[in-house]
Amino acid sequence: MNAYEQETFMVTIPTAEAARRPRPNCRPAAFAFTAPLAFCAMIFAGLLAGPGAAQAATDQAAIDFVQDVSKRAIDIISDKDSSKAEREKEFRSLLDENADMKRIAAFALGQYLRTPTPEQKAEYLNLVETFIVKVYVTRLSDYNDEKLDVLGAKAKGDTQAIVQSEIKFTNGREPVDVDWWLIKKDGGYKIFDVNVVGVWLAQEQRSTFTTVIRNNGGDFNALLKHLRSQIGKAETGEISDLGAAD
Repeated sequence: MNAYEQETFMVTIPTAEAARRPRPNCRPAAFAFTAPLAFCAMIFAGLLAGPGAAQAATDQAAIDFVQDVSKRAIDIISDKDSSKAEREKEFRSLLDENADMKRIAAFALGQYLRTPTPEQKAEYLNLVETFIVKVYVTRLSDYNDEKLDVLGAKAKGDTQAIVQSEIKFTNGREPVDVDWWLIKKDGGYKIFDVNVVGVWLAQEQRSTFTTVIRNNGGDFNALLKHLRSQIGKAETGEISDLGAAD
């Protein structure tokens, strides 16, 4: 494994079983009385941890990180006084600061990690980041007064943590479950993947990207072309799914 791979790809991936495991549902039925959020979160954390939960320490630093990043992201996207270009610039800066984009991009290449040239790698990383920014800013631009509640966190060894949260909406829409897979880096945390309603987005991208390369005979330029096309569609609102393919 070369230096590029060591820098960007040394991370343990959750098992398929863990990724598919449903999250406990602590939301009351529509006709029931609403339990206090703190109590709901306490139940959720206990169910998720399973046996030995009393010994599992919640990583407060991971919770604080997610609360800070999510609040800043929502503030950026919901700022109607800023142009879309300004929101994209701020969101990209937030992404660069708080997500391990090199590792995410490398993971998404799967078995084709060694395929691109250095020039192709540089363009690929830029396109992936641009794609993510365009999709999120476009998709979430119509949301207003969203609130993200962190429900709990679970350390995964000494270098990783999973933080569970949900996005609540003021328009009556059902809350959306969001899990954050964090890795420790440079004395703090970085985002490696995000699970939205049961789908790990980096793993979804990996499936899409490797399929594009494989269907084009291993030609890495086909993936670059695909990403340019998807960025154009995201810009016009034709695509709102990070895992979508042509």
